Amino acid sequence: MISPETLRGFQLFAGQSNYMLEEMAILASEVELEAGEWLFHEEEIASYLYVIAEGAISLTLNLYLNGSRPHVEVTSPLGAREAVGWSAVVKPHIYTFGARAEENSRLIALTAEPLRELLDDNPGFGYYLLKNLAEVIGDRLTGKCVQLLSLVLDSEGVPIVSERMD
Repeated sequence: MISPETLRGFQLFAGQSNYMLEEMAILASEVELEAGEWLFHEEEIASYLYVIAEGAISLTLNLYLNGSRPHVEVTSPLGAREAVGWSAVVKPHIYTFGARAEENSRLIALTAEPLRELLDDNPGFGYYLLKNLAEVIGDRLTGKCVQLLSLVLDSEGVPIVSERMD
């Protein structure tokens, strides 16, 4: 079991009471990944919310450019203290990105369904977790938009056009 004090060290859990940290700690376990190992894949059921204790995790997205086979696009690695897998808490509970270890990593995993039940039963504290997750989601959305635009716009902001062969 992970201690409540360990959870308290993560920004994601800011604003939580001792009771909530104790309850979340019961749902938590440790996961270790070797470099290159997948934590989860895009479009899988989101069974866990993770925070990175050590190491680096990159988010991946399958892109289908001009109907071609998927091209896996990787973001900058997320590091210690960052959240991964927010889809475990937000409907439809399907991971929108994949996640792969860039280096040997250790994460704390919270089981999604009992975590959602705990937050439903304690809406005041659910608010704090979702408020912190909203910051994560907003930052990731902004970063992904910039990254996707770089794939379709040249350095002067002109759309890159490629002919599609049917």
